[in-house]
Amino acid sequence: MTENLSGYSLPQLKQLRVRIEKEIAKQELAGKASVLKKLQKLARAHGMTLDEVLGATAQVKPVKAVSKAPAVPKAPVPVKYRHPSKQDLAWSGRGRRPQWVETWLSNGGALDALMISAQKFEKKLQRKADASKSAPKVVAAVSQDAGETEAAATTE
Repeated sequence: MTENLSGYSLPQLKQLRVRIEKEIAKQELAGKASVLKKLQKLARAHGMTLDEVLGATAQVKPVKAVSKAPAVPKAPVPVKYRHPSKQDLAWSGRGRRPQWVETWLSNGGALDALMISAQKFEKKLQRKADASKSAPKVVAAVSQDAGETEAAATTE
């Protein structure tokens, strides 16, 4: 059944491939029809219809969907760019540029200037947080002799 195909041109080979694919589909369909007729005869011989036979085997328990683990909430993305005069306008640098960034750039501003502004603001916030952490704490000391309470400022 081996045939030397090297003598065919490319268009002839493509045409041959199309004819082969059509013949394969035709034979598959004929084979299925033949099997279907045999199954119908066999079912009738046992006093059943093909639907009854196939319906009994088709009632397989459905597979349960695999449940996904709950999504872990992601931390917010830190701000990289902040407007120098309007501190509430901030952008993480991800996604499309906000309108205020586009306006800033169209007016001749540099994106680096916004980044520096954001870094300054973050440093300012960090200083405030550090200051609140290092504020003197009032510790109550109880004198064992007199049972009196004294307040003393200490830094820890």
